[in-house]
Amino acid sequence: MYGEFYAAQDRTLRQQELADKVAERQRYARPKDRLSLRARLARQLFALAVAAEREETWRVVWERLEARQ
Repeated sequence: MYGEFYAAQDRTLRQQELADKVAERQRYARPKDRLSLRARLARQLFALAVAAEREETWRVVWERLEARQ
């Protein structure tokens, strides 16, 4: 009889702790309309790579376009 009561009480406490953890994580989460840090860094690195090796990049693209003809 008492075992069922304590099991239900433990379940309620675990559910409350989980809800608290979820709420805390959502407080620190990034907004939905922003890209992740990884995506922003990838875009910046790609832009830097294109700027640094623009001529080489376009040469490769041009060769691929010519190969299709």
